[in-house]
Amino acid sequence: MIRLCILDFDGTLCGTHDAIAFCIDRTFDHYGVTRPGVERREAVIETGVVMAEAMAILNAGTSHARDAGQWAVTYRALYREHGIAHSHLFAGVKEALAQLKASGRALVIASNKAPASVDIALAHYGLASFIDLAVCDPQGVPKKPDPASYTQLIAPAFPGMKAEEIVMVGDTAADLGFARNIGAYFAWASYGYGDPRAGLATRSDVVLKAFADLPDIIDTLAATPPLR
Repeated sequence: MIRLCILDFDGTLCGTHDAIAFCIDRTFDHYGVTRPGVERREAVIETGVVMAEAMAILNAGTSHARDAGQWAVTYRALYREHGIAHSHLFAGVKEALAQLKASGRALVIASNKAPASVDIALAHYGLASFIDLAVCDPQGVPKKPDPASYTQLIAPAFPGMKAEEIVMVGDTAADLGFARNIGAYFAWASYGYGDPRAGLATRSDVVLKAFADLPDIIDTLAATPPLR
């Protein structure tokens, strides 16, 4: 039986693509630098990397790359101001979280997004009461797909939890890698922002066409071991 659901945020619970794109462009405007092309920006969003890394990638080959950390700070400030206005909760998320919570399962958010932005969204959409723990861009801890945020922060909060009792739900290759690194099941949010060319459908234990489908299929995961 699945006892712990680890949930990505961007592209899994919340439609934040437009907010991310808007704030990336505004960050370039802030520094007076030509915005990246849409294709380059989309490719970075699809990876799900932390924003400092995203800014380094988008500024690769320029003198601004070394300032990626400060650019990320500016981006996060812009996101706190404008993010909610350009975001939306995916259909059925609140109801599905309520159903999962009522079934006795623990719900954890594991995101490379800044904690303040996630906290604002959880409060705005009325989701905070469903979440047992939020691990968002923890300082000094390697980010997904590295398993450190699980081993150092999530596992201690849920002692005795076995890998086959956990499902990671996410939309990118970073989420898939995280699930495999901790030995958990992986449910691919195919409606999210991950690159479908990355073969996530065939490498996932289950494919979700909508987050609302998760409560109905979660118990089927226990029929076979997680993919490796």
